Amino acid sequence: MYYRLLSYLIPFFLIGVVLIAVVLIITNWKRVKSGQTQLSKLFLLWILLGWVLGTGLITLMPASFGNEPKSTLSLVPFQELILNGPGIGYAVIKEGLANILLFAVGGAIYMLALKPTVGCAVLHLGLFAVLVETGQFTLGIDRISSVDDVIWAVLGAVIGAMTLRGWVKQKIRSTAAQVAS
Repeated sequence: MYYRLLSYLIPFFLIGVVLIAVVLIITNWKRVKSGQTQLSKLFLLWILLGWVLGTGLITLMPASFGNEPKSTLSLVPFQELILNGPGIGYAVIKEGLANILLFAVGGAIYMLALKPTVGCAVLHLGLFAVLVETGQFTLGIDRISSVDDVIWAVLGAVIGAMTLRGWVKQKIRSTAAQVAS
């Protein structure tokens, strides 16, 4: 069902990721040839930029076409959940979980691609979430800009970054144990 709703974005996404790949290759060609940059690092950066592009497309495209666009701003945390419960078909819960999952993936990719601290990854992805919500409001694209989405995004970024950090530490410990024995 969601595939049909977002299918019109696929050509934009494909063109975007190809353009990102071309720009990365052109701007880093000499560094790759000289061995200063590994292709695997560029690949991870490409994946991260593709995630940013996809997230931007999904969240900044108008919710409907043909209607007069309006902007709605919700600055009270969890107001919709408190006033209306989980929503029809648990829509409020599903939207929160979707944001958490999306940004958990982003947090993991960010950690892999740039190897920052968890705090730095969460800060940057939190700022990206604020930028997205600000864009939704200022562009007037018939969406609700909500502080809840920022909260869910930050929670997702924490989960993704911490999970990857834990996985990497576990991998290092198991490798060290193998080398020691």
